[in-house]
Amino acid sequence: MSWKKQLIDVVFFSGLGSVLAKALPEHWQRRVNERLGDFNPYNVIAGNQDLVRAARLAWIKAALEVLDAAKESAQSSGREEFDQKNDILRFESVARQSLIKIRSDAFDRRTHPGATPIDAHLKTIIEGTSEFIAPDENPALDQSPALDFDNTLAAVTGRSANEIPAMFRQIARDGLPTVNQGEKRPFGELVFAAFAEILKSPDQYPEAYPAFTIATLDAARKLSEEILTAVRGIDGKVDQLIVQTDALAVFQTGAKTYLELLPRLLEGQERLEALALTTLNGVQAVKTDTEEIKDVLHRIEQSAKSNPAASEEEVLAEYSKLLAQLDRREFRQILNAVPESLNTFRAQCIARWSQPLYAIDKQFTPLTLLLDQGDEHEGERYRRSRPYHDLRDILTAVDAATEPVIAVTGGPGSGKSTLLRRLELDLASSALRSEDVDAPLTMFLPLNDFGDKNSFPKPADWIKESWDQNKKLWLSSQDLLRQPLILLLDGLNEMPRVDRADYDARLAAWKNFLNDLALNHPSVRVIFSCRTLDYGTKLTTKDLPRVPQVEVTLLDDAQVEKFLHVYSPDTAVHLWDQLKDSEQLELYRSPYYLKLLIDQTSDGRIPEGRAALFTGFVRAMLAREMDNTRLCNADWLLTERDLKRIGHWRDAYELPNRGVLFNALADFAFQLQTQRNDGDTDNAGNTMQVRIDIDDALKCLSAQIPDAPQQERLLGAAVDLQILDMPGDDVLFVHQLLQEYFAARHLAEQFNNAGNAGEQTASLDWVQTAWLEGDISPTVREVLATLPRSGTLPALPTTGWEETFMLAAAMTNAPDDFLHMLAQVNLPLAGRCAAQPDVKISDALRRDLQQRLVARSRDSGVDLRARIHAGDALGRLGDPRFEPRQGKYGRYLLPPMVEVEGGIYSIGSDEGIEDDESPRHDVELTPFALGQFPVTNAEFKCFIDAGGYDDECWWDTPQAQRWQRGESTGEAGRVNWRYFRNQFKSDAAYFKQLADEQAWTEESIQQWKGYIGMTDEAFEALLEDQWPHQRFMLPQLWNDPKYNAPAQPVVGICWFEARAYCDWLSAQTGQNYRLPAEAEWEAAAGGKAGRRYPWGDTFDATMCNTIETRLRRVTPVGIFPAGDTPAPASEAGIADLPGNVWEWTDSHYQAYPYRADDGREAVDSGAGRVIRGGSWNYDGWLVRSALRGRYGPDGRGNGLGFRLALGH
Repeated sequence: MSWKKQLIDVVFFSGLGSVLAKALPEHWQRRVNERLGDFNPYNVIAGNQDLVRAARLAWIKAALEVLDAAKESAQSSGREEFDQKNDILRFESVARQSLIKIRSDAFDRRTHPGATPIDAHLKTIIEGTSEFIAPDENPALDQSPALDFDNTLAAVTGRSANEIPAMFRQIARDGLPTVNQGEKRPFGELVFAAFAEILKSPDQYPEAYPAFTIATLDAARKLSEEILTAVRGIDGKVDQLIVQTDALAVFQTGAKTYLELLPRLLEGQERLEALALTTLNGVQAVKTDTEEIKDVLHRIEQSAKSNPAASEEEVLAEYSKLLAQLDRREFRQILNAVPESLNTFRAQCIARWSQPLYAIDKQFTPLTLLLDQGDEHEGERYRRSRPYHDLRDILTAVDAATEPVIAVTGGPGSGKSTLLRRLELDLASSALRSEDVDAPLTMFLPLNDFGDKNSFPKPADWIKESWDQNKKLWLSSQDLLRQPLILLLDGLNEMPRVDRADYDARLAAWKNFLNDLALNHPSVRVIFSCRTLDYGTKLTTKDLPRVPQVEVTLLDDAQVEKFLHVYSPDTAVHLWDQLKDSEQLELYRSPYYLKLLIDQTSDGRIPEGRAALFTGFVRAMLAREMDNTRLCNADWLLTERDLKRIGHWRDAYELPNRGVLFNALADFAFQLQTQRNDGDTDNAGNTMQVRIDIDDALKCLSAQIPDAPQQERLLGAAVDLQILDMPGDDVLFVHQLLQEYFAARHLAEQFNNAGNAGEQTASLDWVQTAWLEGDISPTVREVLATLPRSGTLPALPTTGWEETFMLAAAMTNAPDDFLHMLAQVNLPLAGRCAAQPDVKISDALRRDLQQRLVARSRDSGVDLRARIHAGDALGRLGDPRFEPRQGKYGRYLLPPMVEVEGGIYSIGSDEGIEDDESPRHDVELTPFALGQFPVTNAEFKCFIDAGGYDDECWWDTPQAQRWQRGESTGEAGRVNWRYFRNQFKSDAAYFKQLADEQAWTEESIQQWKGYIGMTDEAFEALLEDQWPHQRFMLPQLWNDPKYNAPAQPVVGICWFEARAYCDWLSAQTGQNYRLPAEAEWEAAAGGKAGRRYPWGDTFDATMCNTIETRLRRVTPVGIFPAGDTPAPASEAGIADLPGNVWEWTDSHYQAYPYRADDGREAVDSGAGRVIRGGSWNYDGWLVRSALRGRYGPDGRGNGLGFRLALGH
């Protein structure tokens, strides 16, 4: 029997005796059971740590009030049976109001939850009860019950009874009333038993110790610090507790004792209620006083100053405790108060961002600093530096004088806004703690509030106006930009605009402002947040040539697992077991999606796809607000049938739809999407979170809700549900992803209810894109001719509707029809939709989409960028050119191979470009086959899933086996660092040149100067630390989304890994897969004609992926068909031999002429191996057929993969 059922039984059949047992008929008992079952204190506790001390008594009090209502109803009716409808409804009404009172006092999630109302409520009850029940009772206890209590304490604490701290006795005896009713029992036993009950789940309730303060009153509160010290380590005794004593039985005993007080409680009920009301009114009156608000801000200041040595998280916890005393109205008063000083302003910043809503731990927003190397740099413009976890460290690493502007980039839900908010909180807290008067001011401003769609102000005027609006009277707006100041500008891609030209005009205004800052306001720094990396380039000016970028990278597997354990310890193992090998894992690599998942997976089940995830979130919010009168007392918002439907859903996407609430929100979101787009498309497909004036929002709602007061009530209900936010006079969805979700609901409903094909295709215009090269101007070739050396080929314009259609695809009734029509206007998007695990399509449609995507990716008449889109979508959907098969060692993909005829081939070169290419000479080769494409991530994943890294049989040489065991894996990195150190020691000019070209930070320069000056012994010790020998279980960049798309070639692979894959595939298929000899590779690339490149003798950047192509990424295989080797019309050529990735060969690096029998093809040597083909991050001259590269067999890199050969 569950603890809940046992306690309900106690409530019904203990304490009240035969009165309630006889008075309540069975169906009433069932209804009360349901009401109590709904009100689970664990749900309250899980939502807020500060409520642990209140939840237990709140629950008991609710139960008593329900039973009191039942008894009153029974006595007034004078009947044995109570089956009339009015009596039942009256009882339910009273019961519901009792629960609402407790719940509303104990939990208000919309602002900082306030403990004060429940504290006052409980304190009043306890004080009044004590005075009324036993005004003359001697608090001294008999020895017998005291001993029982001490034994209970001993069981929990692990101490002997005579070692129990005196403070526990003080709480049990002196701080609480006692009851003389037959056998004496201390009332405190109930309180302690409640604490012991919670202790049974220490992982779920790590803050269980505050339960002691439920009934300690003022005297016991003063002991809180001593209590914290004394109870440390109790968690370790929990298992022992469960064995030694039944805490639930103790709790039941305490509950029974408390319930036996009910007759006396009822006699003083009116007195208690009056006292409670007086106390509550008094508390509210005091808090509305301005001096109280000032006192809270002052206490925040003092808390910061009095904890200079505490950790940041400890100080943040102190802030949260102070603010937990405020209700929503009081909190708003704190934020709107006029700051009289700099310290008060900083205290307000702390108060604003200390709310749980913004409290995502910084460890889950990993940062990578991208150093801007300027327009003329030949390689990637942005070079990755070391990882960070704090923007303050980046502010220190970046030179404020030369680079005062920083752009924080990352995908939706990655935590960009959280980082900016946390930076303002951290800087304010740090300044108060250090009492540094010269610490910079901060100012957080959302850029979706920068003007409106029709006009925009000058940025400087907008900033000053925002400052003045908040009445920062201690500093005038005219002096603002003359101070040390950090502007935190959130959402550069979310600025309101009419179209692309309007957006460019706004961006130009900000560039002018930044230019002026660089020239005239050197003490001001600016941090923008935006979606994609290209914004840093857009912000550069003549006087601001570099804008460093900070990339918020996706969480890796270890971080996802840790997030689950931190925020959901009870379900973490189960959730991770479901996620770790699933397609859905990629969805949950951001804090936002993980938090959504945790908030609705108390049962450990993971929603299938994002549409179900968002639906679950809305359902959870709806269930939480069931007592909200704004929702439940308006049947036009939610009808009675809607309310009954809650918890009994027919599918994963259903929401109540008889009332207007969710249909109106979906229509509202769709209108916002159309306003956002309105003919505008962004190169990066950035989706804008639309923020509109409340009058415009009401106008949007008027089509479905003509009545203006009802429109406003709907907005308020949506705010209560945490779907909309209404800062000031504006309205917006709380997150852009929720806006897209509700717009997708409208789109899916529109499609489902369409009467004909014309109505079904009405919305497709939103996602129609050009993809033929002849329809796009300027062409790729024309754009490449104008780009600077460090430029990146701009992506094709996207529509901004992609995510909306992907969500809608899962919610349509006929996904085949929906995607068939979508494919007519946007084939890659249809492929991405079909690849989602929650979109169920027919095999016929899947094959059709696959073949069409293959054809588009291999059509030279299609724009290169459109081919890339097709290839990426094809990889997600499954590439039919790689045949799925089941082998002895699991699933594998059979690759397409291309036959190469045997005969005489001329290899090498006498052009004199590289000495190791000569002499040019002939070799005779037997027929062989090469993979049509390099080995892809999709193929290599099969090897990983089959346990290839664990199975020793695939690692067939002593050197490979040592690498597989992790015995020599750090050597390649060490060799690389030794090489550069020797170069720097012998050539100081080279060191300076490389540092300048690659825009090294001062930190890196000083670091390498230290390496150069070290003794050799010290440097070797450093190498051992930096490049430890460790066992690898994945390719180097397997979890990096820049490199891990299914259709991309696998990279970060050493020679040993490549050969292990070949041996595994050979065992699976019974064929002799291997790495090609370097002579075979060059013969395939140059042919018998000895071509300089596979297509001829002239380099062309549009025929392969090199630095000159300016893609700055590994591309899907096969998207450069013009760069294939020549082949008869009926056969395929070999793709991607030049560029994209270097490819391992089996050959030792030895001087030409090539001889297969001179030992260079031996596999049991640790000598360097030949790599061929160049890659995406190397120059075009390195992709020549004759070019020979060299790499250690244990080396790995972001441009190094392999291709299969097949033959003897």
